[in-house]
Amino acid sequence: MAGPKESKSRSRRSLIPLFLDLEGKLVVIFGGGKVGERKARLFSDYGPVKVVSRDFTDDLWAMGGKLELVVCDLTTGFEKYLEGAFIAIPATSDSELNRAIEVEASRRGILVNRVEGTGNVVVPSRIRRGSITIAISTENPGLTKYLRLRLERELTENYQEMARLLSQIRPELRESIPKQEDRARVIWSILEDEEIWRQLGASYEKAYMRARLHACQDERDSLDAGDAPQSLHRRD
Repeated sequence: MAGPKESKSRSRRSLIPLFLDLEGKLVVIFGGGKVGERKARLFSDYGPVKVVSRDFTDDLWAMGGKLELVVCDLTTGFEKYLEGAFIAIPATSDSELNRAIEVEASRRGILVNRVEGTGNVVVPSRIRRGSITIAISTENPGLTKYLRLRLERELTENYQEMARLLSQIRPELRESIPKQEDRARVIWSILEDEEIWRQLGASYEKAYMRARLHACQDERDSLDAGDAPQSLHRRD
């Protein structure tokens, strides 16, 4: 893991975009002000969060049921609160204290989300529509916001319904079409079918039935190639 000095000048081009499962992974936030509150509001939706500070905003006190608040004067010592942390977020109003927390966290192999500059964890701008999540990150906050607003306009409700349809039909495809490349071709043909997209805006059931026609056609092709017959309706 890169040391603190290297992370200070880290280019975003060296960061790989990932989705992390934070269930059971502790995020420790140092600082109970507005920045700490914003970080706590985000991370507490995904995993356990501890906020360590001498003072807390009213909203953080109100969120006490979702996270752990620890009253502490961090200038007298913070090291013990890093125990068990997966991500540390130095978000105090004291830049030198934030730096000291970052140095110690990095020394212990703990990921750091910085509030000043770029650490080894960057939280992107996000769009969530049902099961669809899009993450956006650029080196310019204005461009990031522009892209998010633009994509939000493009991401109509039909995309959520398509995600629902594909989630429903994929298990059936795994049962009826043995080869992964054939299943991928069916999924792509469904996505390219403009009539399915049109029907999603009017009737999910009609769109789903039309999507199944693509699967049935590919199953017939598999049978012609000599694969064993398997019904879309079969259940083990």
